[in-house]
Amino acid sequence: MPGITVEFAESLKNLDFLLCSTEICAVGGIRVGNGGRAGKAGKVLSIRVLGPLGVERDGQALTLPPSKKTRALFAYLVVTERPHRRDRLCDLLWDVPDDPRGALRWSLSKLRALVDGTATQHIVADRETVAFRPDAAICDLLAIRSEVGRDPTKASTQALQRAANSFAGDFLEGLELADCRKFHAWCVAEREEARALHARILSALIDRLSVEPNAALDHARMMTRVEPGNERAWAILLRLLAECGRRREAEEIYDTADR
Repeated sequence: MPGITVEFAESLKNLDFLLCSTEICAVGGIRVGNGGRAGKAGKVLSIRVLGPLGVERDGQALTLPPSKKTRALFAYLVVTERPHRRDRLCDLLWDVPDDPRGALRWSLSKLRALVDGTATQHIVADRETVAFRPDAAICDLLAIRSEVGRDPTKASTQALQRAANSFAGDFLEGLELADCRKFHAWCVAEREEARALHARILSALIDRLSVEPNAALDHARMMTRVEPGNERAWAILLRLLAECGRRREAEEIYDTADR
């Protein structure tokens, strides 16, 4: 966390008063599901890209292909939401000595086995292009973008809560491919954008729950993890801890900041 600044110091100055004038309150969690495109309950392909890549069908986790490049290809097709030329995908993930077109065909066969069913074909390809068809499929990040948009302050509290609870980690956590420079650059950019969106959602939710400090507290804690260098986030967390009477935790944060 950052050192003590003017804004943070003001929060620390008021700590004793706030702790003495408030009662201890419990922190309640909110359990909500994802939003987005969906068919009938339990009949949807669910794709998680916020955190480690995961895929479920009818609520059952599917075993992903062991190849990182195959998983990266799947995530790229899903998140970009458009067809891509085969030569572009080859350039994105494979070197020329690796027989890129052969590697792409092999990866597509593994993805078809993973996600295509008798009624729905998600992997759509012809001689020139490859795409992911999102019928009866939901991706957590795309669902958040659709429901919350670029300005979370205009979203409903329920939508903000759904969005905040959908973040299970960084975008495609653990799927770094540093040797594939173009994919890596795309992944890093998406990761930063997702993290910034998470921070905006948390900020909007904390403001929306300002009269319910116990409900806002977990979101404030998460905000300091998403943006550990954000001084305002630490000041807000300190204030909420004080309002909830959590003296020991507030003092520990004070001691850490004062070192």
